[in-house]
Amino acid sequence: MNYDHILEEMAAGILPCTGFGHRVHLGTAHAALRRWEFFEAAHRYAAAIRAAAAAAGVPEKFNATVTLGFLSIIAERMGDEDTESFLAANPDLGRDALLAAGYDAERLGSEKAKTVGLLPRRAGRGAPVT
Repeated sequence: MNYDHILEEMAAGILPCTGFGHRVHLGTAHAALRRWEFFEAAHRYAAAIRAAAAAAGVPEKFNATVTLGFLSIIAERMGDEDTESFLAANPDLGRDALLAAGYDAERLGSEKAKTVGLLPRRAGRGAPVT
């Protein structure tokens, strides 16, 4: 699969609405992190995900916290492997990876999480997000 090409389609808002599952999200995030340094990748990837969600008619599905969380986990685990090798070596990168990193479902699903890249919390710490 050509994740770089998919990343370009996302950024242009022309990505087909079908077949864009979690693995493609992870692959395009990895491709962005291979292409740009972390903060530029985060900016460009978030903009591309927003454009793809808008093109699919579901702009409310974009979640800044989920996007930033997965980019951070992927960047932390990355070496110089290609995207397919990275995905094969990291089969645990489902939603549970964010939960294990200190997020809870309520925090990830909050309205604030959709617009701000919230940081994880240690168990028992911090006030709930409203």
